[in-house]
Amino acid sequence: MTVFSVQASAPRLLIVEPDRLVRSTVSGVCRDLDLAQVHQAATVAVGLQMLQSHAFDLWLVSLAEGDVALDLIERLRRGEFTTRTDVPVAVTAASADAQTVQRLKPLGIRRLLLQPFKIRDVAVTVETLCAAITVQA
Repeated sequence: MTVFSVQASAPRLLIVEPDRLVRSTVSGVCRDLDLAQVHQAATVAVGLQMLQSHAFDLWLVSLAEGDVALDLIERLRRGEFTTRTDVPVAVTAASADAQTVQRLKPLGIRRLLLQPFKIRDVAVTVETLCAAITVQA
């Protein structure tokens, strides 16, 4: 687990992403723009460990692990973690078929980023997630 602290009042972003370059890029963007405190997990299993002891304000989850990643979001929405069930979530994927998109809809996913994506897209996505928690508060 790697944590980049921006400021104490910044939202806590959990990124679950197997690609180290993507994780570090998201972390760098968030740090440079003072968007969020980023907490990184390379796998869903590591993310689950982190969720046992920490609550997060935002989630960015890769669908690279398939059903395991979707199950993680479903568990969030069922209230199985200390994180609020209505936390804003965005997902990343190399592709998304109709079945995956249909499964995402009831989970309240705020954004689906298809890879490869631009750094600007990541920044806009995190800003959108941050705005969503401001509205919810």
